Amino acid sequence: MYTTSKFRKLSALFAVFIFLFSASTLQAFEGDAKNGKKLFKSNCASCHKLDRKLVGPALTGVTDKYSEEWLTKWIRNNAELRASGDEEAIAIFEEYNGSVMSAFPMLSDQDIFDILQYTIEGDAKPVPTGGDLAGGTTVVVESKDYSKQITIGLGLLLFVMVMLLTRMKNTLRLVQGEDPVSILDEAGWFWGRLINNKGFVTVATIVVTVLFLNQAYWWMSGIGVEQNYQPEQPIAFSHALHAGENQVDCNYCHSSARHSKHSGIPSANVCMNCHMYVDGSEITDASGNLKYDGESSPEIAKIYAAIGWDGENREYIEDYEEQPIKWVRIHNLPDLVYFNHSQHVNVGQLECQECHGPVETMEEMYQYSELTMGWCINCHRETEVQFEKNGYYQDFHEELTEKYHGEKITAAKIGGLECGKCHY
Repeated sequence: MYTTSKFRKLSALFAVFIFLFSASTLQAFEGDAKNGKKLFKSNCASCHKLDRKLVGPALTGVTDKYSEEWLTKWIRNNAELRASGDEEAIAIFEEYNGSVMSAFPMLSDQDIFDILQYTIEGDAKPVPTGGDLAGGTTVVVESKDYSKQITIGLGLLLFVMVMLLTRMKNTLRLVQGEDPVSILDEAGWFWGRLINNKGFVTVATIVVTVLFLNQAYWWMSGIGVEQNYQPEQPIAFSHALHAGENQVDCNYCHSSARHSKHSGIPSANVCMNCHMYVDGSEITDASGNLKYDGESSPEIAKIYAAIGWDGENREYIEDYEEQPIKWVRIHNLPDLVYFNHSQHVNVGQLECQECHGPVETMEEMYQYSELTMGWCINCHRETEVQFEKNGYYQDFHEELTEKYHGEKITAAKIGGLECGKCHY
């Protein structure tokens, strides 16, 4: 029969094992919804939405229907899963009339878990506060956090296990003729042993200090970083429709990006170049019926209201007092930073997506990149200067080629890391 001392040690070890096992299990299947949103926008948003069917099905609740193991196989290579004879995979393929979903072999298991976590948590939904064209003010409603519920559940399970172990130990004490002890007495005894152990106190102090400094560092490094910022705009403008489906060149609306420091926000006059003729009355719903009963789209009507266009008579209203569309700015660098769009777009020959992400897939525009100093420096270190067919660098090219003897010539090597290049 175990002695009281041996049983106490065994109970403590078992409780610690249960706690560590629970924590490690939670960590193994927990995804990062923030990173998942970024991956979803880059890889999934062109065919899927969370709340409604697009090309593929709505993805909210998908983790309730299928296991993570099955979803991982489906996302990574659904064709391979169908070829294996998986009935669920074949049924989905047939339900969507043989529409082929892209394979994503480059996504790691953690990437897929992050995407699935995003489908669970979703976005913080903006709720309009009653504004009209001047809009832009929102109230954020927090999304459900299931990981907290899981943590609470595991904590309750651990508590029940400790209670059962204490009950068993007290039964053994009674059999041995000893007095039972309470959980508080046991906790006090265990805590006293730990506090008096210099090795434990030293290690615990170091661990707590390191964790605190780590959290403080990441908290401070995130001050002013607005990655994934996605405000509600006064008009629901879809880049996915314009830049993606209709393939409108970014520079058509943001023409000043080629010639000036700022990319600029297009005026309503630019919108009217197309929407003088396209009023959205022809838009149909999923059933093929006219979505707005043949009337102008409510969003396009906001453009007409701003500029004073009479859609019925197809003419501008005389003496109309135009109302500016108060767009909410998304990308906003500090005043101490100098950034020139024309230098990057016209001279550097960079695509808009390098900084702004897959804009052609975004229903609602958001800040894709960090836009931090470290992010810019890393880009300058990795981006090769475009010398071919670029008269701006013609003379400079010969000098640099001789200096670096065939090495990759990046923006950093032509002064891209000098403080004065980006700071006044």
